[in-house]
Amino acid sequence: MTPAKRPPIALTACVLGATLLGCSSGHTMYTPRVVARGELTASYDDGFTLWAGGRKVAESYQYDGLERFVRCVPKARDHARQASQNGRSATTLSTLGVVLGVGSLGGLSGLYFHDKDEAAMGVILGAGVAVAVTAVVLGALSRQAKENANGHAFDALNHYNDAVGSLGATCDDLTYPPPAGPAPPPPAPEAAPEGSPQPDSEAAPEGSPQPDSEAESGVAPSAHSAARASRTLDHTR
Repeated sequence: MTPAKRPPIALTACVLGATLLGCSSGHTMYTPRVVARGELTASYDDGFTLWAGGRKVAESYQYDGLERFVRCVPKARDHARQASQNGRSATTLSTLGVVLGVGSLGGLSGLYFHDKDEAAMGVILGAGVAVAVTAVVLGALSRQAKENANGHAFDALNHYNDAVGSLGATCDDLTYPPPAGPAPPPPAPEAAPEGSPQPDSEAAPEGSPQPDSEAESGVAPSAHSAARASRTLDHTR
């Protein structure tokens, strides 16, 4: 029987390294369906994509088109511009890192001089290591630039949605539709705190004419007038 061949160690190491470095892809599983007319939403499929009105607005990492879409909100426009700049820097750094990483493998050619010229072997291997280190540094800078691009893009999304998108408008049509739900009910009257004096239901309202003292005594006004006239005649006699 022929023994089964084992996968090359280098290939296994590359696969494991790519997985540990986060090169494996992922994606979102649910797309929101109840959104306002101009609201921006995000999905992820090995990179972020921004959507509005059922169409793609921009995608990572350069986010082209996002600045124009949110142009009517100054803070959102500034963040979108920075997202685009960081995305372009990330793409450039990543490309250089890949090129230099592949080029660093040429340093292994120095092993050819192992038994012929050890000095030349050391120079070639050293150059390959230096190029590889540079590629790693560029890759780290590219990763940071990608994170910055994503952060600015989501800041632009949030600023835009707060000011325009979640209200049902867009920068192309700043018309805010009326609310679709019913009007809220009126607030309930506040209950009087326990132990507070209750208003007297029999008290006369403020500003109403007060009852005459003569009427309160239960004697008709004409009887009082007659009594005063009688006392006046007694004094004059």
